[in-house]
Amino acid sequence: MSPRSRFAANPRLWTGGLLACLMVFVAGGCGPDYKSRGVVKGKVSMGKKPLPSGTVMFYGKDGITATAHINPDGTYELADAPLGECKVTVTVQRLPPDPTVAGRLKGKGMKMPEGPRDPNKESPELPSAPQVPKEVRPIDTKYSSPETSGLSFTVNKGEQTYDIDL
Repeated sequence: MSPRSRFAANPRLWTGGLLACLMVFVAGGCGPDYKSRGVVKGKVSMGKKPLPSGTVMFYGKDGITATAHINPDGTYELADAPLGECKVTVTVQRLPPDPTVAGRLKGKGMKMPEGPRDPNKESPELPSAPQVPKEVRPIDTKYSSPETSGLSFTVNKGEQTYDIDL
């Protein structure tokens, strides 16, 4: 008996094979869509004053997250926010207790030496990095957890604005 006739003669084999194919087909379309994202821009403020440093993080369903740095003017831009309802957190790193750190942030203290320069060459453009703030303002630690921040935003495709007032 050929394998083909054995398969046709046994309905259980045929049903099991069909069920297995169906499961593979359905499972391929399930799960989070990691490619669908939105752009969210905004400003983070605390008491009407911009928050000069920190991180904004969006937590989407299915565990998809996105992070943006807060610039010294309080603005942020999240280019890959997960679509749908997101919980939002804001975190500010605490400064080390060393008093020279605060002085260096304000431009006091030792300066970094400049490297050698070739006057005949232009220096290449460096990739952008977060700007160094002049001050670091601490915020309530409740804003650093998605369970306690009380912040949420629904992200749609395209560009949108979400200003955060702590």
